[in-house]
Amino acid sequence: MARPQSSEHRKRYTIRLLQHELQQIQQKASTAGLTVSEYFRRSALNIRIRSRINEKALGELSRMTGLQKYLLMKIVGLPHEDELRRELNSTLAAIRSTLDTLLMKKAEPE
Repeated sequence: MARPQSSEHRKRYTIRLLQHELQQIQQKASTAGLTVSEYFRRSALNIRIRSRINEKALGELSRMTGLQKYLLMKIVGLPHEDELRRELNSTLAAIRSTLDTLLMKKAEPE
């Protein structure tokens, strides 16, 4: 579907930035999934900027957490159960930490 045509056109505006400032702004725009222009517009107009974390990645991490929990229940009585349990718990903690970090970044106010 084509974008609707508007009778109003955006005007070009030039600003001066230091190289490191531009790099920081480009990185923040990229993280939010926006162009630099759109990032500036939203920042200047105090429109909320949400980072776009890949929902598929969050879903996959959540699925892996469930799988780890399932495996923890299935290893009862196996040889080396204690070692397996430690490894699975370590993996589960790492997944949980990654999920928490991603969700915290997603919820951060801009």
